Amino acid sequence: MKAGLLACLATPHSLVRKQVASAIASIAGIEIPRKEWLDLIPNLCANSAHESIEIRHAALETLGFICEELETSDLTVEFKNLIV
Repeated sequence: MKAGLLACLATPHSLVRKQVASAIASIAGIEIPRKEWLDLIPNLCANSAHESIEIRHAALETLGFICEELETSDLTVEFKNLIV
């Protein structure tokens, strides 16, 4: 299911991208503090440099929503550095 959500971030429809980004952030808000879905932030950071502007925007928007969901203590120093 998670892979399907991530694939939806590539949609050309900005409203859908925003809703999917919000859903991913909600799930990440539960899973990241439990040390699950640890490949999410590195994948989003990598996609923030993608050649497609839609994918870059979706990755950055999702990271922003994730940062709003999480406490600073939920992220490792490595993840914080990747995001910055």
